[in-house]
This record gives sequence, structure tokens and C-alpha cells, in this order.
Amino acid sequence: MNNNKAFTCYFCNRLIENETEMGHTTLCSKVLIPCPYKCGAYVERANLVRHKNECTNNNSNNCKSLDRRMPPTRSDLVNLSRRFQELEVKKEDSLEDIKKSLKEHALSIQKFNNFNGYLAEWKKKVDAQLKTLVTSETNGNQFIYIQEKLLQLQNLHLELSKLKENTYKDSNYFKNTQTDFARNLEEIRGTFNKQNAAFEGMWREQTGLTQKAIEDVRTIKESLDEQKAKYAGLIFDLRSVSQISSEAAEKIEILEREFNLMKQDVNQLKINMEILEDLACNDNTPYQRLIWKITDVESKLKRTRENDIVLKSPIFYTHRFGYKIRILLYINGLKKWKNRYALACIHVLKGEYDALLTWPCTIEGTITLRDLVDKTQAKCFSKFIKTKRSCGEEEEDEPQESSFTYIFIPHTVLFKSNFLKDDTCFLDVCINVNALIWLLRGWFYLY
Repeated sequence: MNNNKAFTCYFCNRLIENETEMGHTTLCSKVLIPCPYKCGAYVERANLVRHKNECTNNNSNNCKSLDRRMPPTRSDLVNLSRRFQELEVKKEDSLEDIKKSLKEHALSIQKFNNFNGYLAEWKKKVDAQLKTLVTSETNGNQFIYIQEKLLQLQNLHLELSKLKENTYKDSNYFKNTQTDFARNLEEIRGTFNKQNAAFEGMWREQTGLTQKAIEDVRTIKESLDEQKAKYAGLIFDLRSVSQISSEAAEKIEILEREFNLMKQDVNQLKINMEILEDLACNDNTPYQRLIWKITDVESKLKRTRENDIVLKSPIFYTHRFGYKIRILLYINGLKKWKNRYALACIHVLKGEYDALLTWPCTIEGTITLRDLVDKTQAKCFSKFIKTKRSCGEEEEDEPQESSFTYIFIPHTVLFKSNFLKDDTCFLDVCINVNALIWLLRGWFYLY
């Protein structure tokens, strides 16, 4: 059951049924609330926000942006100079007008004084005539007329006195005005002189800065022109040097190629001479089997890496009156096997008995890397090798892993301690004679 009693709100005059009086008063939009800035006003709750923005005691409404003065530009200085010139012209015009009006006023005063003197003389003459008339006591009507004229003349004299007094007052006022104007004019002149001096100082400063900037720009332009000329000369020299260097590089490259070829030929010649020396020591040319002693393996490997030379074995024959052959050893490998494998192949040479032999020929054999440590239980490294050639001195094909034309000896095997001793190794080459005999018999039967 709801215990709230219905009541009429004092502020909004509405009938409230489901709220308490205290709760409705805290939310009613018509309730009067004193100004939080203490201006003395009571504002309805709905209009409190607008009153805060309009309240005079709100300091945030009275804030003014600071006048950030920028240094005067050239156009501002020109406008200020033009205004000063116009003010000077107006001052001179106003001074001329004042002088002219003063002259006219002085002439008017002088004329008035002359007229006053004439009037005084005329009055004396009239008084003298009146005296003569009074003494004569003739013509009474004329005397009355003259009295009326005198009254008019006195009235005129009074008016002239008032006019003189007014003129004097106007003259004093005009003098005071002239004095104030002169004072104001002097103040304006002093202010103008100060502003003009400040303007001249600013103008001289700006002119000096402008001249300095012009000189700096001129200096920079001259330096840029000089740098441009130097840069153009440098580019020309660089192009010349580049052309000369490219020509020299081409010549050097050609000489390097020739030198490398010559060096390779010299190294190959040295190897061949060593082979010839070995052959000179052995007059009998072996056949079917060759034991090739390779000395200075490390130095030869180093020379091969530098010059791509090939080691050639002594010449021997497959059998008596057979094919003339030798073993070619690429100790550093070829192409993708470089620095990892030693490659060996059989090279068929032109021999003395080639006319009696069968061509093309197929030569088979084994190449064994001899074990130099254990003689009883030798663990030699052997490879089967085979070659097929149409004639002697035919170049070998590119080595293939699936072909028996080349054998591959890994460097890890070649440089083992049991295969390499005192920087020397031995290759035992043995040719399979039975295969050659069967081949020769086959050709014989065919014939």
C-alpha cells in the first residue's frame, strides 16, 4: 500500500500523487535557486545554466584575450605615415583658417572702434546743437522731435554697448578657445613628433634589416653561383675521371684475364715440368697399372684454388701396344663441387698404336687412394671409373654424379691421416684388361 499523500507543488502548481514533497522539491524545474556566483538573483532550476553563462560575477565571462601585438609591417608603417601627413595638412589648414578668422575679427573690432569714435563725435555735435536749441527755446515741436531722436540715439547707444560687451565676451571666448586649440595643437604636435621619431626609428631599423637581408641574399647568391660553377666543374672532372677509370678498368680487366690465363699456364707448365721430371726418372712407360705419387698436396691445393690448375698423372698404356692414357685430377673440384671434392677422370691421348686399335673405345678401371698407415689391414678408398671416347685428346664432358666418367673423392677423405702422410698421397690406377680383351675379340669376330 502506498503511504504518499497527494499534494500541490508550491512552485509548479502541479498535483503530485506518487512522490513525497521533499523528493519532488529536489527535482522540480521551477524551484528557485540562488545564484552560485552570489550576484543576488534567484533563478529557476531549469534556467540556472543560462544564468551562469550570463552572470556578471562569473569571471570566465569577463576574460579577454590578450592583445598580442605583432611587429608593424611595411604597409602599416606606410599607412601611419600617410595619416600623419594628412593630420599635418589638416593642422596647417586649420591654423590658416584660425589666422584668417582672427584677422577678420581684428578688422571687425577696428571697424567697431572707428564707428564708436565717429558715434562719440556725432553725439558731441548733437549735444552742442541741443544746448543751442535749449537756449534759443524756439520751435518747441522741433525740440520734442529732437528729444525723441535723442532717446532713440540713447537706446542705440545702449544696444551698441551691449553689442560691444557681447563682442568683448566673444573675443575673450575666442581667445580662450584659440589658447586651448593652440595647447591641444602643441600636444598633438608633440605626440606626432614622438610618434614620428618612433616611426623614423622603426623605419631606419626596418630599412637596416632589409638592407642587411638584401646583402645576405646577394652574398648567398654569389656563393651559390660560385658553388654551382665549382659543382659543374667537379661534375665535368668526375665524368672525365669516370670515363678514364672505366677505360682503365676495362684495360685492367683485360690485363687481369690475360694475367690469370698466363699465370694458370705458368702453373700448369710447372706441374707439367714436375710430371716430366718424374717421367725422366723412369724411362719405362708402364701399362695396365699406374701408382701415382702426389707430393706437396697442400701447396698444390692452394695454387689450384688461386689459378684453377689441373694435376696430370704420368702417361701409361691400358695394355701393351694399347691406348695411351693419363689421369687428370682436379684436386679442388669443378663448378658446384669446388672446395668440397677432388675429381679424377681418364684422359685418352693420341698414341703410337691408335691405327691398330678399335674406336670408339671403352676403358674401365679402378682408382684407389692407398692407405699409408696400416699395411696389414689396409682400408683403402676405391672408386670404379669408366670412359668412352671416339678419339684421342677428346675433352671430357661436364662431370655428373650419376656418371662413371669422373670419380669424386671428398676432401674429408683425401686429407685423412691414413691417406695423406708427409703431405704426400698415392693413387693406384688399375685398368681392367679383360674388358678390353673381350671388346677387342668382339671387334675381331665382327671383322
